[in-house]
Amino acid sequence: MAFVRGKFVGFQNIRRIACIHGRFQPFHLGHAEYLQACLRGWDDVVVGIAAATPVSDVYPGVEHRVLPTANPLNYLERIILVRRCCDDLGIDSARIEFAPFPIDTPSLIQHSIPKEVTCVTTRLYDWNDEKIRRLRNEGYDVSVIPDSRHMGFDGRTIRRLIKQGDDRWKDMVSPSVAECIERWGLRERILKLEAEQHAQGIEGLD
Repeated sequence: MAFVRGKFVGFQNIRRIACIHGRFQPFHLGHAEYLQACLRGWDDVVVGIAAATPVSDVYPGVEHRVLPTANPLNYLERIILVRRCCDDLGIDSARIEFAPFPIDTPSLIQHSIPKEVTCVTTRLYDWNDEKIRRLRNEGYDVSVIPDSRHMGFDGRTIRRLIKQGDDRWKDMVSPSVAECIERWGLRERILKLEAEQHAQGIEGLD
């Protein structure tokens, strides 16, 4: 069997790898800014997908995280959206990899992200501080982006606009991400999940 050496040479120095993380429901331009800031400081970046499977850990202020309506996209779909956004922005995909990031059960993170990898985060919400605490307790080095800014919207805003049929959400994501969201029928999916939550008597819709 003959092997041909390819051009891919990244991800060889584990200490020059950083990890961003989030649910990315969906991946929007604020997330893209977070990713780009990380790429400016590290050679390669792992995009950690939080809540890769349904979670039940309720944290004050972000209780909606556990609701099906807050998690309409599956793990693979979120990876696809990150890749599409990177293509739109001209980000070199060879510098990016993906892994589950079970922040709700932080002791499991080590099984997908080595502890030599730096976890990079923003500090926009109280939930960020809680994640920083959890990661440091697990032995990770955490770097906070000092100039991170709130874009004036978040994933929750986008999901609500999609549900309402308000096209303003398209200005909050890259063009290819918007195309995927429409092609996959995410509005209909969210409405169905909302109806199922109502039928189950689940209070506090996303």
